Amino acid sequence: MSEDVRASEESQTLASEAERPGPAWLMGKLRPDKDRTPQPRVSSIGSSTGTTGTTSGFVKMTPTDAQKKWNSKMRMSGEALDCLEKGCTECDTNFSDARCSDTVLTFKDVSFEVKQSNGERKEILAPISGHFASGQLVAIMGPSGCGKSTLLDILAGKKSDPHGGTVHFNGRPRDKLFQRISAYVPQEDQMPKYLTVTEAVEFNGMLKFERPSMVSKSMAQQWIQRRLEVLGLDQVKDTYIGDGTSLRGISGGQKRRLSLAKRLASGSQVFFCDEPTSGLSATDAEACIRYMKHIARFYNVIVLVVIHQPRIEVAQLFDELVLMTANPGRAVYNGKMEDVEDYLHQVGFDVPMHANPVDFFMDLVTPDASNSQVDLFVEQYRDRLEPRVLREVERGLELEMPSALDLLENVRAQMLEWGDMPPVRNSVYGVRFRRQLWYVFLRQVRLRWRDRNGLVADLLGAAVKALVVGIVYMRTGELAAQQQVSFFFMLCMTTAIDGLKNMPMVIGERTIVKMETSEVLYSDWAYIISFTVLNLCQALVVHSIFIAILFAMSGLRWTMFPSAYLWSTLLSVTMEAMYLMVAAVAKDSTTAIIMSSPFMMLFLLFNGFTSTRSSVVPWMRWAIEISPVAYSIQQLTFAAQWAYRDQKELSNGYDYVINTSDYKDQPDVAILVFAICFAVFKLLQMICFRMLNNIKR
Repeated sequence: MSEDVRASEESQTLASEAERPGPAWLMGKLRPDKDRTPQPRVSSIGSSTGTTGTTSGFVKMTPTDAQKKWNSKMRMSGEALDCLEKGCTECDTNFSDARCSDTVLTFKDVSFEVKQSNGERKEILAPISGHFASGQLVAIMGPSGCGKSTLLDILAGKKSDPHGGTVHFNGRPRDKLFQRISAYVPQEDQMPKYLTVTEAVEFNGMLKFERPSMVSKSMAQQWIQRRLEVLGLDQVKDTYIGDGTSLRGISGGQKRRLSLAKRLASGSQVFFCDEPTSGLSATDAEACIRYMKHIARFYNVIVLVVIHQPRIEVAQLFDELVLMTANPGRAVYNGKMEDVEDYLHQVGFDVPMHANPVDFFMDLVTPDASNSQVDLFVEQYRDRLEPRVLREVERGLELEMPSALDLLENVRAQMLEWGDMPPVRNSVYGVRFRRQLWYVFLRQVRLRWRDRNGLVADLLGAAVKALVVGIVYMRTGELAAQQQVSFFFMLCMTTAIDGLKNMPMVIGERTIVKMETSEVLYSDWAYIISFTVLNLCQALVVHSIFIAILFAMSGLRWTMFPSAYLWSTLLSVTMEAMYLMVAAVAKDSTTAIIMSSPFMMLFLLFNGFTSTRSSVVPWMRWAIEISPVAYSIQQLTFAAQWAYRDQKELSNGYDYVINTSDYKDQPDVAILVFAICFAVFKLLQMICFRMLNNIKR
């Protein structure tokens, strides 16, 4: 068969299908557990229609064939998006209604309590139930303190504390793989400022699923471009995210849509969005919700949004409304958004002309409002709406729909059309650890390289510091042994405190990493290893500049430079590990500096020069024996004695210093102490980084 004929047939076949979310071009409903084994090389073209699905058999493609088919697929998805943008009813049916039951989220009697300082329990969220299907955009609303975000966090599996009730996905209790097919969009999403919009979306996509062997980089970029177009970000795709202060980037509204685009690229089936319009103008808020509507309809996913009193144009975009009251949080409405006005009329309240029905409803269920009717609406909900909701919940709990693993395996089976892929991993992480490590490492390199100001400041800071100290000790090589040892002391002191400057940067970056690891994009270890390697390399370069300039200005013999470089570098690396350990424990930069003081005092005061083994009290000599600073000064002194052994006066002077300070030439012991301190600090850093300061919701 010629390539032209093959391409023509593929284009005709593609015309009858719509693109699926993320990597998951899920074609219709999936098979239950007993029939979920994927077939090798299943074609995604025209497969899995109806309830059981069909396959088109083994299809071999060359990279050229794959590119042609991919281009056709991207073109067809673009046409479908254009049709959807125009509000075409036929497109709405083809791309949403036919697939609205692919996934369901069901929860029953979800509740939450907190323990107060007096020991009593306070009910924050009374038992609430609900059932939502794919293709729906759901609003969760209510007055402050009603438990909106609490409910969202519980449904998303992000609540740190225990809660009551059950949450089911596709008729099954949520398992660890639910995080692979769901996405949580926080109110304030922290992202690296030196990443572009495209890179941020690409990073999420690469870590959430494996790429088929025949999907090239250009094809993957086309796929990302389509997601950016869906969310109106294609015009800023090469713009830095920025932070609004030191680096100007995209706007607040664009940043909110980028948060959605990142999750969309991960192939998520359920979106949980916590007040995504907070802080946005009315126009930007409407645009943000309208894009969410596109996501729900075009990609057939469930989108749950906590939102606070949207204007009428925004409220009308939602399909479903869960309205709650406070003290404690209880449901007063759970149904279609378009039925709110009729429901209010049935209860006995007519919405005033030109008024926003949702605002009117909110005023009636806000406990402190003058016209509050909380008790009435709670009672009416129990009588009128709750029976229907509970029936839907019971039906949802009895469904036999694909599990999270089924969905992931179906994705893989369809994507085998585009080349080989590894088996689905029964893990919370979408890709293997070595791929996590590689992508995180590459991003760290990119971010450090783009932060030119920080990099240049670090390098220039080392040079300036060396010049300042060098000017003070410029004639050290001509001085007596005691003055030269004083130079060694100052060299070690300067080196030991240099790592303090990195703690604020580490703590600031930690927030971003914690948010990404809470989304199970990658393991903490992938970041810890990447950061450790890159930080060590940068620290070595910076310290090399410092020691080279300073030693050259000191006038000491170059024969002792290798020793000076070795012991000062070991000291720098070890103290850097200590500061990073403290940064992993501390909640903020101020706390980190305070917490580092005891360690600094221990190592800097018991330095073997101003306080020696013979001068300190016997029960504190152990402090000198474990001090990296003390061993550095000690070994530098012995190196200088060897370098100046041909000058009797200096040699005798060093003998005097060694005897009075009770120094011992023990390089092996010194290296062992450095190694033990470094290993202990690094191990504690890794454990504390992983266990402490996690995102609490």
